[in-house]
Amino acid sequence: MAGISDARWRQIVTGYQTVGGTYIPVRAPADTLARMAQAAGATAHELADAGREDAADALRELSTAPAGQSDPQVEAITALLATLSPDAQQEVFRRLQHGVSPVTHTQAPDERHAG
Repeated sequence: MAGISDARWRQIVTGYQTVGGTYIPVRAPADTLARMAQAAGATAHELADAGREDAADALRELSTAPAGQSDPQVEAITALLATLSPDAQQEVFRRLQHGVSPVTHTQAPDERHAG
């Protein structure tokens, strides 16, 4: 939901990453931390209290985005795509470009009866 990998999430939460056996401090960019906070249900106030007013401001901007700007289904598919290898992502995009039509849903007649 935050648009980052599990590994990157863990680096930001722990505050470091390892490179060649060396621990390197990690500080999330404000927009990334705001998306993480939104995914975790944290508030702008909590970010500000933690000393990240920049991320709090970014979260406020996310929260005031026009309604309907983010489709939950599109977000879920985007998150799923991010878990695929680059080759698999390219295959998905290739298939979509070759005329895969949107799935249409047909509703079965309601067979429930009052009684």
